[in-house]
Amino acid sequence: ARIIHFGETEVAQLFIDNKLHGEVKLENGYNYLRINLPAIKKEKKLNYKLVMGEYIDQGKITLSPVKKWRVNFVQHSHTDIGYTRAQTEILGEHMRYIDYALDYCDLTDSYPDEAKFRWTCEATWPVNEFIRSRPADQIERLRKRVEEGRIEITAMYFNFNELPDEQTLAASLHPLKNIKEADLAVKVAMQNDVNGIGWCLNDYYKDLDIRYLNMGTHGHRALICFDKPTLFWWESPSGNRMLAYRGEHYMIGNTVYKIHETDFDLFEQKILSYLIDLDKKGYKYDLISLQHSGFRTDNSPPSTHASDMIKEWNEKYEWPKLKTATATDFFEEMEAKYSDDFQTIRGAWPDWWTDGFGASAREVATTRLSQTQLLASMSGLTMANLMGSKMPDRMDERIYWANDALLFYTEHTVGFSESVRAPFHKYTMEQRALKESFAWEAARRSNLLGEEALGMLQEHTEREKDPSIIFYNTLNWKRSGLVTTYIDHQLVPKDSKLTLIDENGMVLLSQAVESRSDGTYWSIWVSDIPAFGYRKFIIKSGEKRDQKKEEVSDLSQLENDWYKILIDPERGVITSLFDKELNEELLDQNARWKLGEFIYEILGNRRQMEEFYLNDFTREAPESIWIDGFEEGEIWNTVYFKGNTEAAITDGGLDIEIRIYNKVKRIDLAYALLKKSVIEPEGIYISFPFKLDDGVLLFDVQGGEIRAGIDQIPGSTNDWNVVQNYARLSSEKGQILLVSSEIPMMQFGAINTGRYQAGAKPVGTHIYGWPMNNYWTTNFNPEQHGGIEWVYSLSSSTNNSQHEATRFGWGNRVPFLARVLPGGGKGDKTWQRSIIDGWPENTLLVSAVPDPNGKSAILCIREIAGQRADLGSLKTDSNTKLNLQQVNVLGENIEGGSLHLNPLEVKFIKVSW
Repeated sequence: ARIIHFGETEVAQLFIDNKLHGEVKLENGYNYLRINLPAIKKEKKLNYKLVMGEYIDQGKITLSPVKKWRVNFVQHSHTDIGYTRAQTEILGEHMRYIDYALDYCDLTDSYPDEAKFRWTCEATWPVNEFIRSRPADQIERLRKRVEEGRIEITAMYFNFNELPDEQTLAASLHPLKNIKEADLAVKVAMQNDVNGIGWCLNDYYKDLDIRYLNMGTHGHRALICFDKPTLFWWESPSGNRMLAYRGEHYMIGNTVYKIHETDFDLFEQKILSYLIDLDKKGYKYDLISLQHSGFRTDNSPPSTHASDMIKEWNEKYEWPKLKTATATDFFEEMEAKYSDDFQTIRGAWPDWWTDGFGASAREVATTRLSQTQLLASMSGLTMANLMGSKMPDRMDERIYWANDALLFYTEHTVGFSESVRAPFHKYTMEQRALKESFAWEAARRSNLLGEEALGMLQEHTEREKDPSIIFYNTLNWKRSGLVTTYIDHQLVPKDSKLTLIDENGMVLLSQAVESRSDGTYWSIWVSDIPAFGYRKFIIKSGEKRDQKKEEVSDLSQLENDWYKILIDPERGVITSLFDKELNEELLDQNARWKLGEFIYEILGNRRQMEEFYLNDFTREAPESIWIDGFEEGEIWNTVYFKGNTEAAITDGGLDIEIRIYNKVKRIDLAYALLKKSVIEPEGIYISFPFKLDDGVLLFDVQGGEIRAGIDQIPGSTNDWNVVQNYARLSSEKGQILLVSSEIPMMQFGAINTGRYQAGAKPVGTHIYGWPMNNYWTTNFNPEQHGGIEWVYSLSSSTNNSQHEATRFGWGNRVPFLARVLPGGGKGDKTWQRSIIDGWPENTLLVSAVPDPNGKSAILCIREIAGQRADLGSLKTDSNTKLNLQQVNVLGENIEGGSLHLNPLEVKFIKVSW
């Protein structure tokens, strides 16, 4: 009973069904009373009367049968490096916590089993480092405690948002190999704080026999899926499934039940009230699993306080029965008893929190470019191995450290808890710098790996008489696309035109984009580079190129073979985009914001986002826009704009380019902003008001494609989304495709910021890029400043398939490798080849990771058209025999593995030669 009493302390009498139940002492304010009544088997009404002097309160209470509850308390330390203390301190602390956990197991061995200390290692990073650094005796202690169920190791390297790509998430699982070799079992994945998880992990876990997923989500600025803790079968695009648990907040045992404190009365009150409320919500089971930490803080050390509280509880109560537990204890019992009861949900689980990385646009762009560069670099190394190159010493370590940097940057937050409240505090700046260093380390390492790959590849091609360039396509279909590469002025003199010619006289399109004193960056449109292969071109240079921007009187209308385009020169936007092939206007003519429009948003306060609404804001286009020139190029023609915006440091601090391609169906919108440092809440959007009758908005996540707001777990983020490689508006007639290599965040249907409506679907067919915001109150950067650049590429097609969209997205994002060679050689007869051929048309090579032995590689291949695919036809174009074997993500053979892919399935195939 909860009683609020106003006045001095008094004693009252409580009558139940007219019988004196006892006297109660009421303090001024809130009083919580425990009234013991006999258990009943069916619902019963009772009269009550509370008498205090002349005051009487009376009425009826309904007494219901009570479950014989059992509560598992799962203790862990939430790994949020940099949030509570600097990364340099926290990383080492998590290894020490395992030492403590082992000691606390020893110290509570004499406790009743339900109260013995138990510990769940939330992340594999500290476990992997523990195995590497601790003496054999300490590792054996850990093994024994894991074997007896007192300590559990889970499968997530860190808690990840949606920034990591599929290869990075696959790499995050590699420490499990060391953990398994140490004879440490892993049955469950645990993701905490973050409100979503990569869909591809469902498939990766299946072949590792990791059956369970524990999600301790956090409702800060996020909706929580389901209205109560829920178990369900989470299904992947290909139909694999694992038992998932949307639990309560990952630290609910601390924040609500105060299990880490020594106030037993308070703990008793809180846990009994929670179980009553949980029953009222319709939770139909008698077992619940709740997480907590040793203390009420992220990165908390372990504590035996919970063991003491549970011991005292169980000495007092027969039930509810409390127990220290590992995460798996709950799953195994619930699966054994209720497996058929749980619903199956096939859907992605996108995360609400990745929007925080909008305050790190430069580093996010760097990370995304590094991810795709690493994909190309590893595939290049695999090509070289297949052609007979010996793998350089310790190459596997260099790949490991590139992935390590990516993993540390894409870990779920940026840094210090006070980052926004104290934006320039020492800790804010220190932790921000450390976090950002991982992005630049990833860039450095992935690019160096690309150079090492090209150094190996070039030895398999004879130099031609004239300088030449070789383009390597690391994807698994014949591909055309844009390459940007640097050519020394020794080979192509400054201000000269570049001509690239193949053995048949075909000439590639090229244009200079930037010159330095020693060389020039050239953009080159390459054509028909063989699948997982290369093609060679001779370099010719001669006549002087015209570098001036042209003065053109009328730029309001432009046209190529595919599009007729209307431009508003005073807004720097496209007002009409007519597709000649589709015979369709692709833009909503009634849209307020036009195609490519730069929208600057300022919030009146941060509080509204914290309270799940947004009604105090302004959104404005640049104060002024003017044409800065027009330039014709072989690949594209460019309209240059400059603009003034409050987001920029100086006047003219915004540059916009509209690039209309001449020989392919594509338009690029390029932006460069000299960003002003602003700590007040601000954001930037780019408008894409697409329109197709009966069009559906789709985009790709880690491991597959979803319809926006539909193919996802209800309550997961639908206000904004992370787009891995492409977004598209698809209809019966065709589709519009949109890609950004640098910027992952988009909003579908409208600007949805602050909507917070579970299950909401797009209200229209517009898309809004969301390159920047600083709307968080903690964890993420308070501001960003300096030069930031990004590009959006768009196209359209009569082909409305996922297959077409996947190739457009991946083909634009994953770079070609290019090697420029001087002349003076004799040349060879091989101008092009596929190193591996026989790729099924409906597959995507996600990654190719070379083995240090130089004689094998692991290919991650995904089916992308909803049809079966046979991989047995993979072969080389030489006499090298390929041996194919299905393996798991760790490279371990799968007994009975097959070489075919079911619709939308992903497999890891070991290729050896």
